[in-house]
Amino acid sequence: MRSVRLPSVFLTVLAAALAAGCSSDSGGRREVTGAVKLVGEPIQDGTIEFKPLEKENQDTKGGAQIVKGEYKIPKKQGLKPGKYLVSISSGDPGTPVNAGEDFTPGPSRNFTAVDRVPEDWNVRSKHEVEVKADGPNKFDFDIPKFNPKYRPPKR
Repeated sequence: MRSVRLPSVFLTVLAAALAAGCSSDSGGRREVTGAVKLVGEPIQDGTIEFKPLEKENQDTKGGAQIVKGEYKIPKKQGLKPGKYLVSISSGDPGTPVNAGEDFTPGPSRNFTAVDRVPEDWNVRSKHEVEVKADGPNKFDFDIPKFNPKYRPPKR
């Protein structure tokens, strides 16, 4: 006598296989979000970069623009679980690195801006995070001081 369960088992296995095949094509990547402050204030415009520290994650270097103190790397472009070195940058368009006294910022002028973020948070960063396979990967950063080369405007 044939079991009536065979078709239902077959359909269950088929549905599971289809669901797995139709699941996210993120390749194990995770969404990464957070907030970034500089001297207690949200960074209005900047960038954040995550560089893999483990060989297994070499293909998931990533980053995002910081807008109004927040950043988001969507899951599809996200990071695989593992450890990453964090670099943050936020240039001040009104403060060129090598400008003479006659410098006037404008759309026709090209220059390199002074980064407001100190080097120990960008080019010489040692700040690490660990992206986890489970749970939210929300990393907030509060940078306590300006780059010494940056002269903030007087309020």
